Amino acid sequence: MTNNKGKHASQTPGTFYRDLAIMIVGVILVGAAVFFLLYLFADEPATGPTTTSTTFAEPTSTIADTSTTDGLSTTTSTPGTTSSTSVDVRPPSEVTVVVLNSMGLDGAASEKTSELSEAGYQTLTPDNYEPEQDPSRIWYREGFAPEAAVLLEHLPGAAVEPIPDESIGEGADVVLVLGAGYGG
Repeated sequence: MTNNKGKHASQTPGTFYRDLAIMIVGVILVGAAVFFLLYLFADEPATGPTTTSTTFAEPTSTIADTSTTDGLSTTTSTPGTTSSTSVDVRPPSEVTVVVLNSMGLDGAASEKTSELSEAGYQTLTPDNYEPEQDPSRIWYREGFAPEAAVLLEHLPGAAVEPIPDESIGEGADVVLVLGAGYGG
């Protein structure tokens, strides 16, 4: 009788099924690993991971009378953009401002307060602020971002930001903090 088994045939009958089972489990594990990796990176763009950062660009403002109403509007643009948005801006008489001196120059906050008062703003008693800010800041309470942007005319180069702590400048809608580099 001749042996019809091929060259790679197993000598024991269970070895083939054991090898087949190992191969199937291996394929399943590799498939699961590939699926898992695809799932992990599905939210990543094809160009690789991205980093998100927030920067505050210095807006430029233009004030214009809108029509027969008493409302004012501001057009704000940031460097690198060409869009503009019309937003109602309160007149200075409806905006309360406080000036804080963070750089230690005697009388600077008082002088800026007088300037703003002459421009029609409601002003609070100026005060000092620590730590020193660099650059100067214009902090605004919720709903007063357009008015803060307009105040850049009185404090060029300042960073316009939401107020970091509601206890700063209580009673003011906008807080001007004179910082390093303020020249008066």
